Amino acid sequence: MKTIIKWSSGILIGIVIVAAAVYMALAVYYHDRFVFGTWAQGHYITGLSVSKAAELLNSEYEPCDITVTDLEGQEYIVKASDVNIKADYTKSLQAAFDNQNVISWIYHLVNGKELTMAADITYDKEKLQSIVSSWSMFDLKEEDRTIEIVNIVDEGYQLIDTTGDVPVYDEILKQVEIALRSGSSNLDLGLLDSCYKELELTDEMKSVRKTFEKISKIQDIGIVYKFGDDEIELSGSFMSSAIVTEDMAPDLKSQKPKKNQPGSGNFIVGGKETSFPKEYYIENGFAVDNAGNIIVSESALYEGVQELCGQYSTVGGSRSFYTSRGKTITIDGGTYGNKIDSNNEFEYLISSIIKGIKETHEPTYEQVAASKGSDDIGNTYVEISIEDQHLYYYKDGILMLSCDIVTGNVARGRDTPTGVFYVYGKARNRYLRGRGYVSFVKFWMPVYKGVGMHDASWRDEFGGDIYQNEGSHGCINLPTDKAEELYGYVEIGTPVVIY
Repeated sequence: MKTIIKWSSGILIGIVIVAAAVYMALAVYYHDRFVFGTWAQGHYITGLSVSKAAELLNSEYEPCDITVTDLEGQEYIVKASDVNIKADYTKSLQAAFDNQNVISWIYHLVNGKELTMAADITYDKEKLQSIVSSWSMFDLKEEDRTIEIVNIVDEGYQLIDTTGDVPVYDEILKQVEIALRSGSSNLDLGLLDSCYKELELTDEMKSVRKTFEKISKIQDIGIVYKFGDDEIELSGSFMSSAIVTEDMAPDLKSQKPKKNQPGSGNFIVGGKETSFPKEYYIENGFAVDNAGNIIVSESALYEGVQELCGQYSTVGGSRSFYTSRGKTITIDGGTYGNKIDSNNEFEYLISSIIKGIKETHEPTYEQVAASKGSDDIGNTYVEISIEDQHLYYYKDGILMLSCDIVTGNVARGRDTPTGVFYVYGKARNRYLRGRGYVSFVKFWMPVYKGVGMHDASWRDEFGGDIYQNEGSHGCINLPTDKAEELYGYVEIGTPVVIY
């Protein structure tokens, strides 16, 4: 029995000695390698030396390109391949290796260990500097930055200021390098105050800004014209042409008032209507009086009012018209439409500027169509097609009357005039007189001079090509019953579209 116990004890001691020997042997083995269960940057580096582990991690490193965004939203790309970005994990791996306890390798076998590595990033600094310095944000040098007042089409005078937010090259380069080393893929310079600086303004720059402040007050008069559904703000583009510049001043100084030229010889200076100042000087390209007030030409304002009113005075102008046959045509001429009283509007504008009135204004009309704005015919009108020899009458967009007609005799040069006209009168039982004829009609609806719509009891047929050789003296002939019906429909002012 004692022999068995001694034998068992010997075996146990032997096992312990062997296990200890194996354990220590592995500890010795890992004295220059990473122990069991060691991971770094997602790679299993157990059993690798520092140099071998570094070789593995360095080869697997994938540098990213950097997108740099400036204050204006412009993007610039730094490609990793262009600056030869490389990573070296040797120092981090060595530090981790120096801190590992090889005696406790069995602990790592059970629990494992993930190392967080920081690589030493290297890149070609000269290439990076070349790339950054080529960016367009650095194109405008400090000495070339200015403040200018520029007249822009459809906008009026605008201040072009390139003095603010000057990019600082050294600081931007520094931030790009930091992004490279940290592995960032995006860099927004607008979030970094140190990347930009404000340029110190010269006295001349400050003077230009003050001049523009005066101009802005004149341009932003706050009057909105309402033409039907259209609203037009009299802003910079309208007022800029009336602001007297250095080039305009010599001629305008000698301008005298003329009865047939509203606004001539008159100016608005400092909120008052006056003649051109006897003494004036030029301030940054603009004429001002001794008090520094911008000079505004009333004659130029009158031209602007004439042009604006002309755009919405539709009498005799071109119109797009959708016919009953389903075609869109352009019609020119005629007497129908809106006609704005431009002289009255000029007086209103001058008064409003002087008094500082800011409002939405509807102009005064000398003649008013069915609706205001560019599309003024409306949904109630007479439509006459000379080619088809046909007349249509619409009431609120609904066809109420349709019939054949006879228009002016083409062969004798008595063509019915084309354009957009209107019924300017109504009469019953009238004698129509002209050279060599007298005709009695029951229903007379004149639309242009002596031309009108009326019954023609002397005709048995209408439509077709009768008008080519047997047409009227220019009027629109209708069957008597249709003329009576039309007479009951139309009112004075009803549009008549003839094409």
